[in-house]
Amino acid sequence: MDNTSTDQKENPDIYQVEQEQDQQQQQMEQIQKEKEKCLELKNKAGLLFSQLKYEEAADIYNEAIDYCPLEDLNMLSILNSNIAICFMKQSDFESALEHCSKALEFNPEFVKALMNRAECYEKTDKLEEALEDYKKLKELSPNDNFIIKKYIDLDQKVQELQEKRKNEALKGLKDLGNTLLNKFGLSLDNFKMQQNENGSYNIQFQQ
Repeated sequence: MDNTSTDQKENPDIYQVEQEQDQQQQQMEQIQKEKEKCLELKNKAGLLFSQLKYEEAADIYNEAIDYCPLEDLNMLSILNSNIAICFMKQSDFESALEHCSKALEFNPEFVKALMNRAECYEKTDKLEEALEDYKKLKELSPNDNFIIKKYIDLDQKVQELQEKRKNEALKGLKDLGNTLLNKFGLSLDNFKMQQNENGSYNIQFQQ
């Protein structure tokens, strides 16, 4: 008679516990194998990167992500950050932005990914977004002179950009207003705004 079958019948609870332990052990071994494969691919991609083979390196980093355990947020962040750098080396800043953002989803305080994303925002003329990233970087690294200088420079550029947009919008409104008023033989020059003592404005008509 099969001793295993007898044990199962006599001690069903013990058998179930042993079975669960076996499954857990197998899962742990599988996770360990995947971690090792992930690290192997990461190192391979790093070698390709050092050989300036950025496209191939990005592909291998992507493959490493497939083996990376979902709970290893730090490694997932690093791999996505490395892919972003590969794209930056190829001047594909939109793709780099995507992977920088993914890296920051896994680790919001990953300074390297945040700096790279800020640079990509600058390269794609998204200055307000770059300023927000440097604001966060300034909070994370308050004594970093490079970050402080970049923040000040970008803040100035953003203010100039916003002023330019405002002037363009006002010019557009003025042109539209003149187009409508011309039908009545008038223009916006016939209307003058005067500020009152309380800060409000009066509009006066003048010939």
